[in-house]
Amino acid sequence: MKLNKSIKKIVLAAGLSNRFGPKNKLLTIINDKALISHTIDILIKTFIIDDIIIVLGHDYQTVLKLINNSEIRYIKNKYFKNGIGTSISAGMSEIDSNTVGVMIIPGDMPFLQKYDLAKLQNKFIELNYSKVVCPQYNSIIGNPIILPKSYFETLKNLNNDFGAKKFLKQEDIVFVETSNATTFDIDTMCDLKKAKLHKI
Repeated sequence: MKLNKSIKKIVLAAGLSNRFGPKNKLLTIINDKALISHTIDILIKTFIIDDIIIVLGHDYQTVLKLINNSEIRYIKNKYFKNGIGTSISAGMSEIDSNTVGVMIIPGDMPFLQKYDLAKLQNKFIELNYSKVVCPQYNSIIGNPIILPKSYFETLKNLNNDFGAKKFLKQEDIVFVETSNATTFDIDTMCDLKKAKLHKI
């Protein structure tokens, strides 16, 4: 069901995967599907497609082919080599005046669950779109996080290899207990080995 007030989902899929090695980690196959496809597929199952924005950069043509969905909006970040902040900023350029919050989603989280994503968004709505909603599992802070309009200017001005978390005010953050899927991403080959032992 479409919300009158829009919560955009910005998927970060532009990075160089430096810690992973020479191959783009988003192209890696896990359980018969590319890593980026796992992330996108669960978002499509959970949210309306109009609210999803994918930020591409490194290997963008290949990643776009894997996504293979003409309904999803995407933007190419030409400054992706400068780090994650530039991708968040690029994604923010696609939001509209009806946007009351943005969910920032790393593209390398293959086990995200529909109930966790919905729980985060529902909490943000319950809090009248005014707080930062952040998942946690056993006191470990995870992703994705949702940020309200009060942080939009900060997000638009990110221009280096830092994300949004360092700019958050503690009093603005509401933590939501979620599954361990929100704390698992793939940065290294060791992470990949762990992921391949996990069945979806």
